[in-house]
Amino acid sequence: MAQITFDGIDDMMKDLNDMAKLLDSGQVDTALHEAIRPAYNQAKALAPRDKKSRKGGRGHMADNIPLKLAREGKARYIYYGWEKSDNSNYYYAKFVEWGTSSKNYPKQPFLYKSMKKEKNNCLNLFSEKIKGMLKL
Repeated sequence: MAQITFDGIDDMMKDLNDMAKLLDSGQVDTALHEAIRPAYNQAKALAPRDKKSRKGGRGHMADNIPLKLAREGKARYIYYGWEKSDNSNYYYAKFVEWGTSSKNYPKQPFLYKSMKKEKNNCLNLFSEKIKGMLKL
């Protein structure tokens, strides 16, 4: 007779239950916010700035990059930047990022570049935060 023995099933089940509790607790949301910071800060640094000083008013686009957490069932998404439908005071940022059909306004993809540069760092930070919360 052939036999296979699995050790650690109880520990694995406990870890899976801990993960479900963690998701419901809101700690994952906090970890996402902390993990995205390097890319978000890089985007602020890379964003083109008007040479004119902005005293009063709305300030620079770079200082007002939206950061949003979205939930879809148990899934969580965090993103920064402007959506196509954005009509805020900084609606023009999407034209800076993607450019326009006019040759006078070429794209300056500071959001894309920031994520490309910091993606692995963000993923590692998130992984470490979750491991710490699960005490793994």
